[in-house]
Order: sequence, then structure tokens, then C-alpha cells
Amino acid sequence: MKNLFLIGIAVILSFHTQAKNNITVELPEVYELANVILAMTEYGRTDDWEVLKATTYYREVLNYFEPVKNHPLLDSVNYSRERWKEYLSFRTDAYAFEFDDTNKLRRYVNFFSVEGHTPFDDHLSLIDDFVDQSNFRQFYHLHQTYYNNIVQNYSDYYFIDKSYQFLDDKIGKSQNDKNEYRYVTVLSPLVNRMNCHRDIDDQTVADFPSATPEFLNGITENNLYSRLNGNHMVFTEMDHGYINPVSDKYSTFISEHFNNERWDIQSGYQGLDVFNEYMTWAVYDIFVRENFPAIADSITLPWQYQNALRGFYAQNLFTQKVIELYMEYKNVEAIYEPLLTWCKEVEKTISLPTLLSVDKNNFVKTDVSAIQLHFSEEMNIRQNRFLRRLTRTGAPHPPGRFHLYLKISNIYQYWN
Repeated sequence: MKNLFLIGIAVILSFHTQAKNNITVELPEVYELANVILAMTEYGRTDDWEVLKATTYYREVLNYFEPVKNHPLLDSVNYSRERWKEYLSFRTDAYAFEFDDTNKLRRYVNFFSVEGHTPFDDHLSLIDDFVDQSNFRQFYHLHQTYYNNIVQNYSDYYFIDKSYQFLDDKIGKSQNDKNEYRYVTVLSPLVNRMNCHRDIDDQTVADFPSATPEFLNGITENNLYSRLNGNHMVFTEMDHGYINPVSDKYSTFISEHFNNERWDIQSGYQGLDVFNEYMTWAVYDIFVRENFPAIADSITLPWQYQNALRGFYAQNLFTQKVIELYMEYKNVEAIYEPLLTWCKEVEKTISLPTLLSVDKNNFVKTDVSAIQLHFSEEMNIRQNRFLRRLTRTGAPHPPGRFHLYLKISNIYQYWN
């Protein structure tokens, strides 16, 4: 069997707080400006995932900027899922800008998040006009308390210090020495996807994650599921600063033992980045299992399948092996060679099961309480047990998700 797997202010407003380990959390003014602009485009309004809409703040953005909804800038930066590099570059490069004494934007650092793309620079005159016409700086000033609450509570809510301590202990120093380098977590309440990790300059490393709606809406009860899901969004960026340098040391070994064509289905990643994406997500699973074992399965498994949807379809299989080896070696770098030796062998047989007898041309109404799905191959028994444990945890499931009760055969029964 195959393996399955401002009210006229001219100063720079930027809310930030200093956490432990020389880590700063920020919600910068120009970064928020970029996110407001993108949220007001047709794509930002209509796409279900790009902009986080499940907050009171998002509705305030729509209401405040309604008078400028036809500003020409919004057509010029109306990107799409296919033009994701331009979208991400416009949003992230804004971090390199600030307002000068004349209330105009200027670049203060030579940082470009996506090579070959400069959309924020290219639209600077229109952006300055949008700021004037919309009175954006007043909006930002009016939300000072809200922004301050976000940056003050972010690190504790999402276990940032605990995460860095884990990475220091299990992998070692990251790509830069924390005593010499500034680490920044850059936030916007409007970001919902495309989290990224970037070097800003020779002394600044930044993560640009999203946050959960509960946190952004000010819900203060200790919802551990929300906190850990939010932690995942930043953890799997910050650990690139640890994993990537280790992978660089083993780059030849990786290229000889990890065939991207066997492990990746159109993710858009290339070279070592494919292996690094698998590895950073697997290390998150180790972090959760060591620190929150009682709910580890219900937190980590949905993220494994999320990564599978991104193209890293064997994330579950890969993670199981990483955990197995980590339990033996207790150090992440130490597992590289045995892990990659296993990858070389197992990649000969891994595959993505498909649904059988699927008619995409004729659709009929049916009772969703008893749908049987037939797959092209049997499911790994170990995986079935893993999913059964998940359905018994009572963990909340996102809307549109279903409980799965699986049998050891090639017929899988599916209930709402």
C-alpha cells in the first residue's frame, strides 16, 4: 500500500512594544495605509481570504473610506490571486516608507520584499493623493487605542517568547544573533493570508503575520485554540530564521535526497524553499506537542491539511517522520540526515489519492448525512486512528469543515 499522506499631524505614528529577547511588535502607519488601500480595492472587497473581514475594524475601514472608493489608485492596485507577488510586494514594501515633515511619503530603507516588483514605489504619487483625499492620517490617529492594545497584548496572547525559547533550545541560534539584530513582528488587523519572513536590512529581521479575529475583536477569554492557531501564523515564519540556515548547511544533501517534483504540487516554491516549508510546519507540530500535549492533535492536524492544500501534499506523512526522529534525537538539526535518507526512499511511492467515479458534469441533490467517498487507494491505518482521535477531542471546527469517521477500507463514510 502506498503512503498517504491624523488629525493633521505631521509626526510619524507607529505603535510598537518591546518584548523579551529583543523582539519588537509594531503596527506601523504606512504598513497600515497599504493594507487599507488593498482592502478598498474590488479584489480586496470580493475575495474571501485576502483581507480579514470578520472584525469590527474592517467595517470601520469600509465606512470611513467610502467617500474615496472611486479614487484612481484603487483601480491601479486592484490585484488578484494570480498577481499575488504584486499584492504582497505592495503591502510589505510599505514597511520601508515613512511620512516626512511635509506629510509626503519617502523611502527610508532599501528593502524590497519580492525581487523584481516595486508597486509601492511605482504608485507613490497616487498614494500621497489618496492619503490627502481620504484623510488617512486622521483615521490612523483615531485608532491609536485599538492599535496600542494589539501590540501590547500580541506577544503574550500568541506565546511569542515561549516560541523563541523553544527554537533557541531545539535548534540553536537563529540566522542572526539576537544581541546584535532587531527582530520585528509587523501587524495589521487587515492581513488574512500570505504571511512572510523577510530581512529588512543588515540589522533587522521581520515577520509579517496575520492574527485571529477573536484577538482583533478584543475577546479576552483564554481560548487556547484561537491562541495556538494565531501562534501558527507567526511561528511558521519566525522559524524560517532557524531552519533556513540549517538547510543551507545541508543544501547539497537535500538536493540529492529530496526531489521537489515528488513532494510538491504547484505550490510556486522552488529549490530549498520546498523542503524548508515542509520543515518549518513540522517543527510547529513539535512545539505544540511539547507544550500543549492535551490538544496537540486537534491543533496540528488541520494545519497539516492546510499545507497540503498549498501544494505540500505529503505534510502529514513528513511530519510524522520528523516527530519520530525528533523523539530519538531531541534536536532538530540532528535529524536532517536520517530524515533526508528516509525522504529519498519514501518519495518513490508517495502519491496523492484521488476520488473515483467523479462526475463533474452532472450534479444532483443528495442527503449529506450519508455520503460515501471512494478513493483510488486505501488509507494508512495509522492515519485513520489519528483522525478518530481528532474527532473525539471536541475541538471547534471552522465553518464548512466536517467531522470524518473513517473505516479501514477504500470507502470512507462522511457525516456533517
